Amino acid sequence: MNTPTIELRTRLRDATAPLHKQLDQQPLLAALLGKEQPLAHYQQLLGTYYSLYHQLESSIKAYTAQQPIDFDYQTRYKADFLRQDLAYWQITPELLICQVTLPNINSLGHLLGVLYVLEGSTLGANFIAQHLQQSYGYTHSTGSRFFSAYGEQTQSHWQSFISYLNSFSDQTDIATQAIETACHSFACFNQALTNSQIRPH
Repeated sequence: MNTPTIELRTRLRDATAPLHKQLDQQPLLAALLGKEQPLAHYQQLLGTYYSLYHQLESSIKAYTAQQPIDFDYQTRYKADFLRQDLAYWQITPELLICQVTLPNINSLGHLLGVLYVLEGSTLGANFIAQHLQQSYGYTHSTGSRFFSAYGEQTQSHWQSFISYLNSFSDQTDIATQAIETACHSFACFNQALTNSQIRPH
């Protein structure tokens, strides 16, 4: 009797759970759901995320230009949203030296691991966007374009990605690389946010 293949999404969720929880507890992120986050801290978060997304998305574009995939990611890039938010606050985006070694994308497995982290972040971001609007007045056009992300299309975008992701559930090498890269990506986000915390003088 063959053992049913566990969906890749489930394996990724379980493998990254501790790192995901650690990320949610990062002070710069956790403060987003509070009522008294200083604007400078919010801007610092946007700048750190811009650095991470810009570099990761550049790697995604480079890989998919050489190895086209059967999934349209062209409308899902988000670094420009972060650039728009920073511009609203009159901040010139600069690539921060996060002192983290971001994952290389040299295979489909690597790509899937990175995309799992970036696409999964939109689920929480949608909730954060609502809170930012209610508590601080930040909106899609006033400093919170990134967290608004896909808006009402968030769930449908996530489901279409998960369908694509799970189509590789029975391909061991791809799945293993995806899990390793997703864990690496979460670790990089955690380290970058730890490095960029604004500490009181």
